[in-house]
Amino acid sequence: MTGTATATRRARPRSTGKNRKKSRRSWRRKALALTVTAVVFAVLAGGVWVVYYSAALVTKRVNVVGARHLTPVEVSLSAQVPLGVPLARQDLDAIAKRLTAVPSIEAATVTRSWPNTITVTIVERRPVLAVLQPDGYVVVDKYGVAYQTQPTLPPKVVLADINTQDKPLLSGVAVVAAALPEKLNGKVKLITASSPDSIALLLGSGQIVTWGSSADSELKAKVVTALLKRKPTSSIDVSSPHNPALR
Repeated sequence: MTGTATATRRARPRSTGKNRKKSRRSWRRKALALTVTAVVFAVLAGGVWVVYYSAALVTKRVNVVGARHLTPVEVSLSAQVPLGVPLARQDLDAIAKRLTAVPSIEAATVTRSWPNTITVTIVERRPVLAVLQPDGYVVVDKYGVAYQTQPTLPPKVVLADINTQDKPLLSGVAVVAAALPEKLNGKVKLITASSPDSIALLLGSGQIVTWGSSADSELKAKVVTALLKRKPTSSIDVSSPHNPALR
């Protein structure tokens, strides 16, 4: 018996010029991508260094906007902006907090003005009423914040006879004072109140306006202005503005 065995040897594929070209193009693309990545990284790193650490963009000045009674120098001193520090590393929130800690500043916004300036924009409190004290007039803003003592009564500010330590009362009277139109404001000689529900206006003519609480103060101001045209003899009661009373 005869047996036959057959073995097959696979031929190795030959490397062609086309494959070599593909390989070279692939290598070049990878090299180019790596080069571009390195360049971009270097540019970004350089930019970060310039912005955050170099002397090119350090803070050199503070620009103050919105100051009325405070001077720019006073605002700058309160802001305590560290000069010579890169603009990008300034803590804007901390600067704003230092400014709003000043009693006469209601709000503050701090921004970077490239290349080297911090701009501080403030809103100063405006007095709507004042309370006479032994050392002067304590002025109060529309939010009921007693923020300053002045030697004289500011113009167009209503005088009040109230307890400045009673915060709810102070807030309520401030709402009333802020709601008074200019014409009515000029007629008010004094605002009195022993509680938030017992606010009254004493007019220069001697008439008394019973205001009640600070609720509906804008409506009450309109009603009082209209009723004064009827020349009431002694008093007006607008504690219920939809049902006012004349005496």
